[in-house]
Amino acid sequence: MPTSTSSKKLYQEIANLDHLAFEAYNTCNLSVFKTFFVKDLEFYHDKSGLILTRKKMLEILETTLCGNSEVKTRRELVADSLEVYPLQNFGAIEIGTHYYFQSKNGQTEKKVEVAKFTHIWKKKDNKWKISRVLSYDHQPIDQ
Repeated sequence: MPTSTSSKKLYQEIANLDHLAFEAYNTCNLSVFKTFFVKDLEFYHDKSGLILTRKKMLEILETTLCGNSEVKTRRELVADSLEVYPLQNFGAIEIGTHYYFQSKNGQTEKKVEVAKFTHIWKKKDNKWKISRVLSYDHQPIDQ
């Protein structure tokens, strides 16, 4: 965690937003999840390529993450991996690592993947929204 007061404040603000966004993601609450993103979102994913627009991202999540009632996926931030940096006259850069867990047919959840991410947060009218996403280095975790 950063040491300066303003950096600590920014870090806490972004960490809290990350938590809230992925709480909505983990529960498939897409109406809340969408509020964390700009409409003209650019989402770069090492496995699925470029997704343009928030609408397209939500359509994909609706059919994949939320479309199969037999498979539940959960994202969890790796402890102490989060970094936050100010982006002058725009917002902030968030970098971290996260795990993905899956449970199938109500069975015990298993850690299945680890990946890195970078979010570009835009602050406009005192509201934070993610404008760009990089999701990369997805690696399977063998159990």
